[in-house]
Amino acid sequence: MLHITPPAVSDTQLVRALNPCAGADLVPLVLIIDDDATARLALAAMLGADQHRIAFATSAAEVCNRLRDIDPDVIICDLMMDDMRGDEFFRWLKSDEKWRRVPVIAVTRLDNSIVRADLLDAGADIVLSKSISPRELRAYVAAVLRTRRAYASVVR
Repeated sequence: MLHITPPAVSDTQLVRALNPCAGADLVPLVLIIDDDATARLALAAMLGADQHRIAFATSAAEVCNRLRDIDPDVIICDLMMDDMRGDEFFRWLKSDEKWRRVPVIAVTRLDNSIVRADLLDAGADIVLSKSISPRELRAYVAAVLRTRRAYASVVR
């Protein structure tokens, strides 16, 4: 019996297949950072209905290297990563003038007021529980994008 192994497909290829408008230049780019592939795809699926372009990273180190090549409109980042905690990453990101105005949405399973306050102090703009509904996530992303566009129109 002949056994055929399906080709490997990246997260980005899956999102493009599910979201054919993802290449449009005017569509906001959302960078999703999470070391868990299932979590990355779940977040992307929640946003897909709004026709966002999606980029993925699996670690803070990967993002540090890729930010030279991409210009995200919003970053959604897991708190717990292998190489760097989210709060450390937020401090690093917000210390750079170029990335200071990019909204960061932290997602975490650790849902208490102390963790939320620490993440906001570190540079997160919004802190959400990983059990968030798709509609609520889309609303938060839309809200930070509205604020980013309004700020950009004033700064010009």
